[in-house]
Amino acid sequence: MERCYCTKSELELFGPEKTQLAIENSSFVEIHPVASISDSNTIEFEITGLGDAYFDLSHILLNIQAKILKADGTAFTINDKRGSINYLLNTMFSECHISLNDRQISSESNYAYKNYIQNTLFHSESSQKNFLRAGMFYKDTAGEFDNTDVTAAGKNLGLKQCYERVKGGKIFDMCGILHIDLGAQPRLLISGTTIRVRLLKAKDNFTLLATSGAFRLQIENISLFIRKCDVSSSIVVGHEKA
Repeated sequence: MERCYCTKSELELFGPEKTQLAIENSSFVEIHPVASISDSNTIEFEITGLGDAYFDLSHILLNIQAKILKADGTAFTINDKRGSINYLLNTMFSECHISLNDRQISSESNYAYKNYIQNTLFHSESSQKNFLRAGMFYKDTAGEFDNTDVTAAGKNLGLKQCYERVKGGKIFDMCGILHIDLGAQPRLLISGTTIRVRLLKAKDNFTLLATSGAFRLQIENISLFIRKCDVSSSIVVGHEKA
C-alpha cells in the first residue's frame, strides 16, 4: 500500500486564506398564508422557487402575533387567570405537514409533543433562558406540571411567566424555528422547488390552561421567514446537469 505523506495543521503558518464563493448572498424572505386565517384551524403556506435561489430549510422562522379571548369573543381581562401551554409558538399546533412539488415528504401528527420534548431535553439551560423564550418557553417547576394556578399562590413558575406575557388580553409576539425533520439536515434545497407547509391548530383546551372558564387563542398575524441563498451560477449549472 502506497504511503501518502502529509503535514500538520500546526505547521501551516503561511497557507492561503480560504474564501467562500459558492453562496454569493443570502437574506430572509417573508411568506404569508395562502388564505385568510380567521376562524380557521388549518394554516397553509406556499414557498415558490425564486429564480436560481436556493432555500435553507434549517432556517425557517415562524413569527406569530396572537391574543387570548373568552370563548364568546369578549375580551380577556386582567381578572381572568389563564396561562398557556409551554413553548406556545410551536405547541399550539397539533400537526405539521411538509410537501415538495406537491409530494408529501413528512407528516407529523404529534408535533406539539415532539417540540416540547426536544426543547426540554436537548437544549441547554442557556438556550432555554435566551432565544427559546422568544417562542414562550419557560421551564415548568418540577412536580408542578399540572398546577394551573397563575396567582401568587401558584407553584408552577414557568406557567406564571407565560401568563405575564398574555395577561389582560394584550397581543403578544412569538418567534422561533419551525421544527421540521428536513431542517435537521445541512443541505440547501435546489431552485425550482415549491415547498408547502400545512399547520393544524391544536384545541384551545390543550393550549390554554386554567382551573375554570372557557377561552380561545386567536391568531392576529402569522408568517414564515425562510433564508434564501443566491448561489454561484457555475454551481447552479452543475446541479442542473447532474
